[in-house]
Amino acid sequence: MLELNGLSSGAGSFTIHPVSLKVEQGESHVILGPTGSGKTLLLETILGLRHIDAGRIELAGVDITSEPVEKRGIGYVPQDLALFPHLNVLDNILYGSRIRNGEDIQQDQFINELTQAVRIEHLLERMPDKLSGGERQRVALVRAIASGCKVLLLDEPFSSVNESLRKDLWLMIKALQKRFGLTLLLITHDLEEAFFLSDTMSIFINGRMQQSSAKRDVYQQPATCDVARFFGIKNLYKGVLEYGVVTAAELGMELAIDSTLYQAIAGRKVMVGIRANEVMILRDDADPTRWENTVSGQVRAILDKGAAYTVLFTPDTAPHATIEIELNSHAYRRLNINEGKKLSVSLKKENLFLIADH
Repeated sequence: MLELNGLSSGAGSFTIHPVSLKVEQGESHVILGPTGSGKTLLLETILGLRHIDAGRIELAGVDITSEPVEKRGIGYVPQDLALFPHLNVLDNILYGSRIRNGEDIQQDQFINELTQAVRIEHLLERMPDKLSGGERQRVALVRAIASGCKVLLLDEPFSSVNESLRKDLWLMIKALQKRFGLTLLLITHDLEEAFFLSDTMSIFINGRMQQSSAKRDVYQQPATCDVARFFGIKNLYKGVLEYGVVTAAELGMELAIDSTLYQAIAGRKVMVGIRANEVMILRDDADPTRWENTVSGQVRAILDKGAAYTVLFTPDTAPHATIEIELNSHAYRRLNINEGKKLSVSLKKENLFLIADH
């Protein structure tokens, strides 16, 4: 297990505020956040490449805060991969092992197993400049694992390869993790990559850990408005929670919510939110009284995005407000949506989330 306790660091005027995090053995934990949020600085601090201002780092219960980089037992794949241009693939792979274990340690069987697992066994004599982007990516991963470290830090490891290859590499890293019992701490700004690769997830924005939990909990219940906006959620409205109902003045309506989830913030000001793809448009012949939190209104604009459409809906109860609705092309055609059309929508309480106003 990798554990951070109140870890903070800085670079110039930028500061990472105290971070506490546990990554269990065999787990894949993804730190997700926008570019410039301090994710790489955090990894470099864990690795020992940056000065620690406060806090402690433990690996398998052992304090490694003051250990030099090569003694920490942590593998690293930087964003630029950092392959040595003067060494062939095999020597690049063996480099970390030789530094940690001595010049004569070859681990032939382990290296063979690794290179075959990622299908680069035929590239061992090639130089890095003769490899494709995907091949270099695989070599960097194998080098990190071959060092003997069971904990790997990966910094935006797939950002430099094309979309189709990236998904192949996602599958590969998950297979390697399972086969070799690896613990992964990976950073990315890509939502799809984060959700595919993670067991647990943290959201890191402006040097602060905004939320950390199981990935499905992060998705369903953003803890702050910054997290919700990072996920692209624009349907956020001010309200007051009382007796299982949010009075959302910005929408001109009261919204029933699942009160059992929010007992701790009853009586407080909140932000109520819903994802655009979870707003339900009712059919023209549907009875609105049979659905939760229904409101009628008009389609103000439609954004055609190819495989999907964003519908901007103005409720009759709040002519200056907008509810964003996301539809796939099939649903869009079936509902016969067009600008100016009158609609009723349902904001089902199971799809609403609340953020306490701090």
